Amino acid sequence: MRRKLTHQSTAVLELNLRSFAYLDGQEATLRDMQLDVHPGSLTVISGHSGSGKSTLGAVLAGLLPRHGMDHLVGTVKVDGTEIEFSHSSTPRVDVAQWAKHVGLLPQDAGHYLSGIRGTVAEELAFSLENAGVPREQMHRQVTQLAQRLRLEHLLERNPQQLSGGQERLVALAAMAISEPEVLVLDEPLAGLDRQATELVSEMINMLRANGTALVVLADSMQRWAHEADELWELDRGTLQQISSEKQQRQPESGATQRRPIPADSRVLLNVDSVQLAYPGSTEPVVQDLNLQVRSGECLGLAGANGSGKTTLLKAIAGLLEPSAGTLVTFGQTGMLLQNSSDQLFERTVFREVSFGIPKKSAARKRISEVLAQLGLESFAQTHPYELPASARRLVALATVMIHEPQILLLDEPTEALDEAGESKLRETIAAVLERGGAVILSTHDERFMERVAHRVHLMK
Repeated sequence: MRRKLTHQSTAVLELNLRSFAYLDGQEATLRDMQLDVHPGSLTVISGHSGSGKSTLGAVLAGLLPRHGMDHLVGTVKVDGTEIEFSHSSTPRVDVAQWAKHVGLLPQDAGHYLSGIRGTVAEELAFSLENAGVPREQMHRQVTQLAQRLRLEHLLERNPQQLSGGQERLVALAAMAISEPEVLVLDEPLAGLDRQATELVSEMINMLRANGTALVVLADSMQRWAHEADELWELDRGTLQQISSEKQQRQPESGATQRRPIPADSRVLLNVDSVQLAYPGSTEPVVQDLNLQVRSGECLGLAGANGSGKTTLLKAIAGLLEPSAGTLVTFGQTGMLLQNSSDQLFERTVFREVSFGIPKKSAARKRISEVLAQLGLESFAQTHPYELPASARRLVALATVMIHEPQILLLDEPTEALDEAGESKLRETIAAVLERGGAVILSTHDERFMERVAHRVHLMK
């Protein structure tokens, strides 16, 4: 639903930024931008990985600049209060007070959740409890929000046991329940199935109808072109406004030619009447599953959030034992997790990729080759968390590919990847298949699935 704005209403968030630079930054990350956000509006800001979207989101949410560290020159006006920043003066921002007006949902939605609540209902009530809302009113608000968003079935679930898509929905609901005037959403649809995407879109429309302003940060604006009031492109730190008509005319990049599966290909994975369940759970996540995957084959796993796609990948990787049936792999497996942060812990990219590899091992000689294949050679001595999200995702992939897995497992692999990163991912998949390996991927990215998978198995 696209709303026509008169722009005569007073902006609830105004940014007039001349420059922003991180501490010891060689140059400004953001520069020369003016952005006004009005009640009920949807503003979409797109840009490739590393363009500064997440930095801009943090500035809008009052998380940057860090007092005494970063440098911002310009003004930010929230709730009628204007704060002026200069090279000589960096006012200390009350982040808790700012968050009452502007909320930020990060790309990794799990970081927004408290991590200390036993149920989704308690997680949704967390901000209300901190604000001193009476218990009966708190319960009523949580129940009403869950009904509107069709989340009642999750209220008694442990937040730590949600799928990636469910976690994103819960985090968005937890943010919306305190009713800030502006919500900044960093890639809010990443990792969501079609039903969850519709729920998020429905929630965005509901929030806008109630006057909440939405700022969406996305790698691509194609999904938002028909709904947004304003479309902006962030490139090399500057904002340029574009029309929805121009965005709709942009052609999609070319498809990948899938190599046919050899007729004599051998079985690399055999799943026979498998049942999978987590310790302490009352019901299995997956049951009566039969599946075979052969060398040279790319299998896609589709299905709703919570249908067991990630659970199956973990079982294939040996991280979860079947509670019934047999699961046999022929050859080494390697898995790229949905959240790259769970795989990165070293202080340089080179150390990350070489972790666990003996210095005299033949595999160590391949490190530079793997980095070059993924376009990471210039980042060898860079800390992984100083890289853009797309490059960081490729670093996690490099830590898997250095071991030359026979079966490559990919959980939502396109999440956080820009166009160049996705191209590197497709090349990696093709290389694994060409050398006789197999690839099994779970994704809600139907476009990517269509490009690379030979067949798709629907998880129910």
